[in-house]
Amino acid sequence: MAVVNNFERDIKSIMNGESFPFDTASNINYLVDSLDDLTKNNYLMLGKIIKHFLDNQVPRLQVLDEYSKGLNSTIYSRPKRQEENKADYRRAHNFGKIIAQFVAGYTTSVPVKYTVGDDSEQELIDTFNQYNDVATLDNELMYDVAKYGRAYELQYRDENSNNNVKLSNVFETFVIYDNTIERKPLAAVRLVEIDTLDNNQTQYSVSLYTANEIITFANITQAVGSLKETDSTPHFYNQVPIIEYSSNRYRTGWYEDVISLIDAYDAVNSDTSNYMTDVVNSLLVISGDFQAPNGKDGVSQLINNIKQYGVLALQSGTDREGNSTSIDAKYINPEFNSTASENYQQRLFKDIFMMSNVPNLADESFSGNASGVAMRYKIFGFEQAIAQTMNSFKRSLGRRYELLGTLTSNLKGGLSNYTPVNITFTPNLPYAVSEEVQMLTNAGIPLSRKTMYDQTHFTDATTEENNLATEHEEELDRSEPMNNVKFDSDKGEDVDGGEAE
Repeated sequence: MAVVNNFERDIKSIMNGESFPFDTASNINYLVDSLDDLTKNNYLMLGKIIKHFLDNQVPRLQVLDEYSKGLNSTIYSRPKRQEENKADYRRAHNFGKIIAQFVAGYTTSVPVKYTVGDDSEQELIDTFNQYNDVATLDNELMYDVAKYGRAYELQYRDENSNNNVKLSNVFETFVIYDNTIERKPLAAVRLVEIDTLDNNQTQYSVSLYTANEIITFANITQAVGSLKETDSTPHFYNQVPIIEYSSNRYRTGWYEDVISLIDAYDAVNSDTSNYMTDVVNSLLVISGDFQAPNGKDGVSQLINNIKQYGVLALQSGTDREGNSTSIDAKYINPEFNSTASENYQQRLFKDIFMMSNVPNLADESFSGNASGVAMRYKIFGFEQAIAQTMNSFKRSLGRRYELLGTLTSNLKGGLSNYTPVNITFTPNLPYAVSEEVQMLTNAGIPLSRKTMYDQTHFTDATTEENNLATEHEEELDRSEPMNNVKFDSDKGEDVDGGEAE
């Protein structure tokens, strides 16, 4: 018999020290035997899962979100420097944003193509995609997948009978699966923060989506406990209308594995900035026999003069024999190997991109070689990793249109006759097209004009053919037709009575 409360076990990662911020409980899937396990005892099990999600999974998502915004938690939470007069810069670098944007841009900047053989179904899909701006939605979903390792969308029908699909916040959404090997979705939960109570406890509205209905509950706090059902509304999708997208089977974000490297880069860069500032504010040491300005605060006045004017003027004293003594003034600076520090930063910078499998576009050798084959080799590791994400993403996209097809069939009173949609990704990657065209031309392989036009960004085959046809007609109109003079061959004269030559 399967255990319905696997999520409650206190599973800790062997790397839950400072080098790794997350434990296993922060990213597990919620599994139950059946929907009855959630609903019995006033939804007690569902309340436990919600509490576990808020306590253990939301903090991980928050950290990943911060690293995509340059709010890197480690550098901002490290202790302050003990000396008050020492610089204490916190230089955070949003590698997370760069990596996530590259993943989303490579896969979905060129809109995903959806095709199906039946014309009526194709029209339904095209209308649905246009109404919901699916191109933008796909890009947002992939960006969340790259950041958090997961993303969610909710499909619903509004009061105007429009079929809608929207992005659902990862901080407010999770899916519960069954314990079978197929891991079928049994239910999904949306927790929406609505306000804060007087005792500073946050309130949430809770909705449970099953394969047949949407159940709403009385508002809860993070303490949760049991849930009180207030309403239920049927839907006609025959499946859970919330779809989860994942980066891979482990649901890890694309920069999650390099957070420790990002922390190290932030630290060394911040320490370098602190050193450069501390050098300017170095301690001035004056040695020798000198006379400070007269007065009770003569030394303080001397120091203020140095700070204000940047000039040190001292009068030497005399020794016992009446000879002038020497005076020396110099700054004490901390020793710092700038070359070693720079090399270390560069090594960390390269490691972040190498370990995340994302190409470093700032690398001169990357952009300097425009060869198409060389470019493919430079992103070879990335393409191996992105294949997992794209395949997982494609499966979830297929469920989107399966839901749409099932809903349409149910509303028409017929049986569900879902036809799988062909989903095609077009990677947003520059190709050395001129090299390929030149290679085919040199080999004597002909290319059609349509193919040649399709390789250009400023026109297409249809437009260009129409333009050429229009120009040809205009040239004919400007030329003198050969049959403008009507000739009578029998009489050898033109029709005006003149004798033909």
